[in-house]
Amino acid sequence: MKWLQYSLMTALLLGWTTLAPASVNRRTPIVEAVEKALPSVVNIGTERIVKVVYRDPFFNLRSLAQGGLIPNDVLPTPLVRERRQHSLGSGVVVDKNGYILTNYHVIEQASRIRVGLDNETVYDAALLAGDPINDLALLKINADRPLPAIEFAKDDDLLLGETVIALGNPFGFSQTVTAGVLSGINREARYRDRVVYRDILQTDAAVNYGSSGGPLVNLDGEMIGLNVQVMQDAQNIGFAVPVKRLRSLLSGWMSPRTLRHGWLGFELFETNGVLTVGDIDPNGAAAELLKEGDQVVAVDGTPITDVFSMNRAVITKEPNASLQLRIKNESGERDVELTLRPLPLRSGEQLANELLGLVLTKETPEQAVRAGFQHGLGIEGVLANGASAAAGIKPGLLLTRINDTEIRSSDDVATALQDPLPGEFVKLRLVRLNEQPDFIVAEVTYWDVQTH
Repeated sequence: MKWLQYSLMTALLLGWTTLAPASVNRRTPIVEAVEKALPSVVNIGTERIVKVVYRDPFFNLRSLAQGGLIPNDVLPTPLVRERRQHSLGSGVVVDKNGYILTNYHVIEQASRIRVGLDNETVYDAALLAGDPINDLALLKINADRPLPAIEFAKDDDLLLGETVIALGNPFGFSQTVTAGVLSGINREARYRDRVVYRDILQTDAAVNYGSSGGPLVNLDGEMIGLNVQVMQDAQNIGFAVPVKRLRSLLSGWMSPRTLRHGWLGFELFETNGVLTVGDIDPNGAAAELLKEGDQVVAVDGTPITDVFSMNRAVITKEPNASLQLRIKNESGERDVELTLRPLPLRSGEQLANELLGLVLTKETPEQAVRAGFQHGLGIEGVLANGASAAAGIKPGLLLTRINDTEIRSSDDVATALQDPLPGEFVKLRLVRLNEQPDFIVAEVTYWDVQTH
């Protein structure tokens, strides 16, 4: 009997050993997608200096001093205190040369922007362009090595219900991964109670404070959108700007002309994945090699189908470097070589006068600095027959942005106004400053001005 019990126990143990499960494959599609995309995610920290001017008992006397009725040096300096506000957010590398995409609200009015990479190296960043309506901004850092850039998914390559992954730095916890599904597409986005877009992506992947500006990726590790916000009164409802709109904005922001990097002597426009040559500089080499309507299908042997890819290829080159373009037309395909030439710029003062009818200050006015603005040029004058006068703009305002370009100097004005032609509209962001005895009131307004 004991022998039988021992035999049964041995058989059971051997059976259990035989039935033990095989090793589980932990390298799921999510793990592989994260390994591919996460190195492109960066941590963004900002610092904003807010200057507070406290109640000035000599406010009325200062107005007399400004009028020359009493000596100005007899009055004490107003009491000014500075506060430093810090915020956290996320970003994603969109080009190996240090171009980073994030949300505009993360860096708005920041006096300093710091970008932390996955190896904990931190760099100061410059704001190249921003769009508050789209809530997107483009930053640039000068890293000491090429950075891992995120891959973009194809436009509209979206599957409702597919697994998606949100990457970011919520609450300062770097390199955070959350997964969910693509819950909805073509959601409405509102700005000041007005529907401005109907293409927003919705996901139930957890997106929290600090995740803003991080990428939303598919299981191929490709970015399908940029996380922008989460509904505060709901659970598991987050939103992202789709890659189609990201690519469209970056095509303009990363244009070699916009970045003052140079140009090849012709303009491109994109239609359904086809790049077509538009206006050609009649005095450049391109005029001898190209004609309007030619298609550009490759740069230096790499196929391209959108302006964003074309611009990324061009800005990797140094000025006066050569690029080989594959051109296609009714005669077939051929290769041409063009040189990236420096782009001559007219001065910002000249363009502001000619196109907008504005006379601008050389630097940010002192009153604007006291109100907490770290950049912007004051409007000293409005030309009587100019575009701004026709729009109703008055002197004394602060100009902080033209279209997508933040205005810090005359060079920024020149960059913003190189492309608009007479008769086109440009959008100005203006601030009206009203200094009171106890405080300074800043009223932000947007104006559409038709250039003359």
